Amino acid sequence: MAAMFRSFVVALSLVAAVTGCASTPVPHAAGAAAREYFPLLPGAHWVYELSTGPFSSTTLDVTARGERPVRGSTTGIFVVEERVSGEMYGLEPSGLVGYRVTDGWVTRVSALELGSDGVVRVFGRDGISILPLEPTHGQRWSDQVEVFDTPGESKQSWTASVENVGRLRVAAGTFDDVILVRSEQWDREWRENEPLHSYEDYYARGVGLIRSVAHNHTRFLPIAEVEQELLEVSFEAGPGSAVAR
Repeated sequence: MAAMFRSFVVALSLVAAVTGCASTPVPHAAGAAAREYFPLLPGAHWVYELSTGPFSSTTLDVTARGERPVRGSTTGIFVVEERVSGEMYGLEPSGLVGYRVTDGWVTRVSALELGSDGVVRVFGRDGISILPLEPTHGQRWSDQVEVFDTPGESKQSWTASVENVGRLRVAAGTFDDVILVRSEQWDREWRENEPLHSYEDYYARGVGLIRSVAHNHTRFLPIAEVEQELLEVSFEAGPGSAVAR
């Protein structure tokens, strides 16, 4: 009887632990940023698992560093640091990317250099419009970006659309109010009828990117697909809006 009672108590403890974990809310951005699908607040921190299959994975650590001035520009840029904990083909161990909000769109600049004086140098001429501030189901858009500083060289185009998802569960927890952005990166000099890469990016309101699948269509690289899934997230809201508008 004592052994049976002990087992019953252990079982109750496990149920309580599981219930407690299930009821623990996932952190969301506070204030006005709680309505944004890409809340950029200084101190925000996302941790993702990156995988290229069942036997290859690493951790991507993403930290929002805040807005910084840009050399030669009156408009600042929000700087985010990305660090990979292990080796994965085609990924640098660490790097900086930048975000701006312009004319109702979140744009991403993929190549930055932060000087010792705290001023950012931006490589390339344009950012990519990755997300509308008020996304709606069925919304479509296209964009062009010049990869290098020389006009007309290596110009690529992007097409994208929005779908409502609703609820989605990932490793970090279950999220409501999720949207899916499907996008394609095109280089017409390479191929007219097939994109270089395509992406499925899932964003949760008040949290940001929670899942992403990237497909490589070139067949020049050994990795055909990369999955990114949110493991944990935290926010330390800074004063005021952090994104250059």
